[in-house]
Order: sequence, then structure tokens, then C-alpha cells
Amino acid sequence: MFVLSIKAKGKKRLLFCLAALLLIAALLAGALWAAGDSGPGYETGAATAGERLSFLRQFGWEVREEPLEQREVVLPRTFNDVYARYNEVQVSQGLDLTPYAGKRCEQWVYEVLNYPTGETGVRATLLVYGGRVIGGDLCSPRFDGFLTGFLPGAAGEGPAGAC
Repeated sequence: MFVLSIKAKGKKRLLFCLAALLLIAALLAGALWAAGDSGPGYETGAATAGERLSFLRQFGWEVREEPLEQREVVLPRTFNDVYARYNEVQVSQGLDLTPYAGKRCEQWVYEVLNYPTGETGVRATLLVYGGRVIGGDLCSPRFDGFLTGFLPGAAGEGPAGAC
């Protein structure tokens, strides 16, 4: 911290005080804006294979390095009930597909090797836009399977229908 002392009278003092207040207000506004745009609270980089694997590992998921599938998908411009429920899972894990409605993104699907129940065939799906994960899930492709977020105990657990 430093102290600045300036001798000024009348209008000069008033102008200096106003300028100082504006500077402080701008700094506070910038700090609040940055805090509000902090993202989901975890790393979302996914431009490379290593980043995609690291993304999943940060939640404790071990996956086969070679993806089961990679393709481009287009998110619908308007979400139907299924997409709205799927986006609820995304929001519960700090993501949101709404800003990407109508956008083309990459879908990467990996086989999860360490699902806690021991179930095999569990899939981790990543939706990637601009080199960042914008959504995704863990799911079981079984008829009575499940769909959940990446975070253990995330909202959305329950029957998935198809994964």
C-alpha cells in the first residue's frame, strides 16, 4: 500500500477525488465481472487428446485413451424436453448448453474403466466447442442404464433410455 499526498484547493481537489472514486469503482466492477465469469470451477480445456483425458481424470475417471467415437453434432436451436432435461445435468455441473444452441460441436466418447459399481461399458461423452468442454455426461448404454454428470453424485442420475 502507498499513500499519495497532494495539495489542492477547491475544484482541483474535487476533480481529484472524483477521478479516484471512478478508478476504484472501475476496479471493483472489473473484479466482480471477472468473478461472475469464472466458469464451472474446473479445467475445461479439450483441444487435444491429452486435454480431454485430463478433463476426465480431474474427476477421478480413468478411460481408454482411444475414443470409442468422435463425430460432429449440431445442438438444436430450440431444446425439446429431452435436451432441456439433459441441460439440467449440465447446469448441475457448472456448464450450460444454452449459449451453444444451433452450434456445431465435436462429440468425443470414451470408455470408462473405473466406474465404482464395476459396471463395464460405461461411457464418458464430451461435447467440445472451441477447444473447451461445454457439456457431457457419464452413461450406461444398457436398457436399464443411467445418465449422470462427471462429478460423483451429480444430478441427473437415473434411467437414460439410450446413451
